[in-house]
Amino acid sequence: MKKVLIATTNKDKYKIVAELFRKTIFSSDEYEISPITNDMNIPDEKETGSNIDRARTKAINAHKVLKDEFDYICGLDDAVRIKGELDPNIKLVVNKILYENYLDEGETYSFNRAYVIIDKDGNIYETSIDIPYSYHALENNFELKEHSYPLSHVACPLGTTTPLSDLDEKETDEYYLKYTKDDLMKLKKLILSN
Repeated sequence: MKKVLIATTNKDKYKIVAELFRKTIFSSDEYEISPITNDMNIPDEKETGSNIDRARTKAINAHKVLKDEFDYICGLDDAVRIKGELDPNIKLVVNKILYENYLDEGETYSFNRAYVIIDKDGNIYETSIDIPYSYHALENNFELKEHSYPLSHVACPLGTTTPLSDLDEKETDEYYLKYTKDDLMKLKKLILSN
């Protein structure tokens, strides 16, 4: 069985991406998918640039240390496409959305996730994918939690007013898969062609 590392410490992100990968690129009968653990000692280099640049840095840093242990290493990073612009400073955007009334009720925006996969030979495969949502304001005070998706409380799948945080795992996975499947399958074809 081949081994895949998803280079993230964010438990929510790992869970989502691992499930997407199992349904697209890395099926569970052929691949074992794992997250980063504390004992892996991956260098913590400063990440700059776009979310695809930062995802590439994460993948390369993990590959330097773990290329002999994993067949594929995936770096991830997110940005937000908001008001027509892709903003890689997601923490600043999160604060604007949650605390500064940056969006109007029902306004559409997208999460853009960059995926950068490196194989054992150092070949790099990458894509970034938008998943659209509509904004619905929080009714209660909200505290940001480390290693979680704070916007899941105000991001609603298009056509609903139910935030991601209130959907069950199956509904969330189906929504993500709807927008990511085609691009991830194209990435799979590139990977398999080498």
